[in-house]
Amino acid sequence: MKKTIFLLIALMSLFVLSGCFGSKEKAEEKQGIQTVSKGYLEELKKQYAGKTLVVNFFASWCPPCRGETPDFVKAYEKYKDQDFVIVGISVDKTAEDAQKFVDEFKITYPVVHGDDSLGMEMSVNTIPVSFIFKPDGKLFDRAEGPLSETQLEYIATKLK
Repeated sequence: MKKTIFLLIALMSLFVLSGCFGSKEKAEEKQGIQTVSKGYLEELKKQYAGKTLVVNFFASWCPPCRGETPDFVKAYEKYKDQDFVIVGISVDKTAEDAQKFVDEFKITYPVVHGDDSLGMEMSVNTIPVSFIFKPDGKLFDRAEGPLSETQLEYIATKLK
């Protein structure tokens, strides 16, 4: 009887602890947006080699950034299965501000928070600014100001 009670308590403890700590995947989801720094763009180009890559620097408080974001979401959803990738890099003061923006606009493409060293490395002096890379990783264009859905569709379909 004592062994049965001990076994029951052990199993219940294990069940409770697994519910409290969850899986590693769930823990990572709760961490939110990661902060990246100088050199991150090279990592992105390697990660998305063979795909057209649009890297968009934005801030949650920037009206033109807020205006272009719905078009970015639409274009990404439409072309993400056709070797087209958008990565958003927030220049907000905190990653939490960026996360609120992602939640508000229901952004489905990858978004990170860039520290000052990344912005300086890329000479980001105005936002929004987008860096467009061809599938071979070479810079095609630097677009200062908002991009429209039509412009993003052109990039997704013609820059292969």
